[in-house]
Amino acid sequence: MKITSDFKTQDLVAEAAAWRLASLLLERPRPEWKSEILQLCSEVTDGKLSSCARRADQGTEEIYHRLFGPGGTVSPREVSYCGFEDPGRLMAELASFYQAFSFQPRREEPIDHISVEAGFAGYLFLKEAYAQMRQDPESVEITKKARERFTDEHIGRCARGMIHRLSDIPPYLGDVLLWLADPPQPL
Repeated sequence: MKITSDFKTQDLVAEAAAWRLASLLLERPRPEWKSEILQLCSEVTDGKLSSCARRADQGTEEIYHRLFGPGGTVSPREVSYCGFEDPGRLMAELASFYQAFSFQPRREEPIDHISVEAGFAGYLFLKEAYAQMRQDPESVEITKKARERFTDEHIGRCARGMIHRLSDIPPYLGDVLLWLADPPQPL
């Protein structure tokens, strides 16, 4: 394997960790949530996201449900931001993306929840890194294009919609949503 390929693979794995951290920060806080964030934070090189993780101690299950629960301030589900688009079609498209890449998340949320979608983006970075390591340019390109389309068409729309509806939230959540709405471009 070429050295440049090794560096590219490492960059993709670092991106995967960043997207998984973003996903985790948007999940419902549970007893092991904060320790998972701290463990994953050591793998992340993105300064903005690391800062969000360090401030995640502001997160509680009560705040999560007040903001994102039934009757909460804002919906973390993409179907809430699809306008007149058919929600069933959107859900079918998400399911097709997940199935095409064998993504089976450990989750308690619906497949259009922003944390599940961000987790999928991280998973795609891992798939791309694996294809890069195997020196399979066709798989690299397919995965990269799917990831770029997914983050633009799905995650970006949901994050931007949430940002416009949120007020009085812990800063770490607002900053994670800003990061997802306009993520840094991989090298």
